[in-house]
Amino acid sequence: MAPDPRSGPGAAAPATTGREHGLVVGAAVAYGICGYLVLVIAARTLSTADNSHFLIFWGALFTCFGTLNGIASEATRAVRAGGSGTADGSAAPGASVVRVALLLGAALAAAVALTAPAWSRAVFGDEDAFPWSALLVTGLLLFTVHAGVVGIAAGRGRWATYSLLLGAEPLVRLALVVAVSLTARHTWGFAAAAALAAGFWLVLAVVGRPELGWRTRAAGLDARGLAGRMASACAAAAASAVLLVGFPVLVRISSSDAEVATAAPLVLAVSLCRAPLLVPLGIYQNVVITHVIVRGLGALKVPAGLVGAGTVVGFAGAWLIGPWCLRLVNPEYDVSGATLALLVLSAGLVCLLSLTGAACLALDHHHVSVAGWLVATLAILSVLLGPGDLTSRTVVALLAGPPLGVAVHLAGLRLAGRSVVRVSDRPTSP
Repeated sequence: MAPDPRSGPGAAAPATTGREHGLVVGAAVAYGICGYLVLVIAARTLSTADNSHFLIFWGALFTCFGTLNGIASEATRAVRAGGSGTADGSAAPGASVVRVALLLGAALAAAVALTAPAWSRAVFGDEDAFPWSALLVTGLLLFTVHAGVVGIAAGRGRWATYSLLLGAEPLVRLALVVAVSLTARHTWGFAAAAALAAGFWLVLAVVGRPELGWRTRAAGLDARGLAGRMASACAAAAASAVLLVGFPVLVRISSSDAEVATAAPLVLAVSLCRAPLLVPLGIYQNVVITHVIVRGLGALKVPAGLVGAGTVVGFAGAWLIGPWCLRLVNPEYDVSGATLALLVLSAGLVCLLSLTGAACLALDHHHVSVAGWLVATLAILSVLLGPGDLTSRTVVALLAGPPLGVAVHLAGLRLAGRSVVRVSDRPTSP
């Protein structure tokens, strides 16, 4: 039986003030715009075949980043639920959050590096698989610490630092991509820019910002306990990341070489249709976790309503002007309005799956979160491996998978105990 989410040292304070909420929203907007611009610049600079390769690397990289977001989610939950100790987080007993995060990330990076010979050619192609894999491991190591300090900032309610970390990283990525587009104009240059931007935290470390919370500890958890919880959260995040940002990789392993060579317009369309909904939600997820800890599942009502409204607006816009917008990115990219509208609808369903998955993590039911994402991902992959053209398979797969995952999450939470759905009467910020 799960504990009452309203209890615990971290539940007393409101999750965000109005100003802090604005900073988080600003970071989400910056993240979304920069991600859009990176994909647009790549599409306009690279050939269709080269951009297909870059999008596959982008999907693999952000699948790894998404996996490591489990570190951020568990750090948020552990620090928030256990209290933050003194002003610098140093007084609370327990394991060092950054140290455990770094050890876990290093283990994951080593696993990726050691297994790369077995899968890199299947994902990146026969040529130059090693450089792609090396960039992937480098980005993974850099993002590990980023995820740890982001989670600490959210758990301690340092939303200004949280917003700085999440808002500045994509700006650095965009600046590096612009530089590459004006000079090297090579897929490796774009890939390096995407990976190395994850090291923005190094800049903050050099200037010595104490609010990064290097000394923060997880109250009541030793290193083994915290590592186990982080590993579980990463497993849940990995299952979600494959679906959220790893779609190009799913296309690569489920399609012929001929389909992959011409897949850039569709893969880019999936990314562009998802970004307005999923990018802000990704930034806001740790805020959602802090609210669910305090209020239970009732905290999902507002974000779910916003997702629904955004999906309706996006569906209409994609149908009416989506094809024209895509041709502005690249005149050779042609995807129908109906397809784009259905991709927006699928993005809304994935957002709902993300919300229920975040609730599972906040209420300490990591296994339920993993189960829901795995069911959704396996359903999508099974459709992608079936008959039909790539566009039809993609649309059907992305519409069918997420509702199954949501059903698993809600059923799992209900089985875990009715106490997790009680809602506090105490008002908090939206």
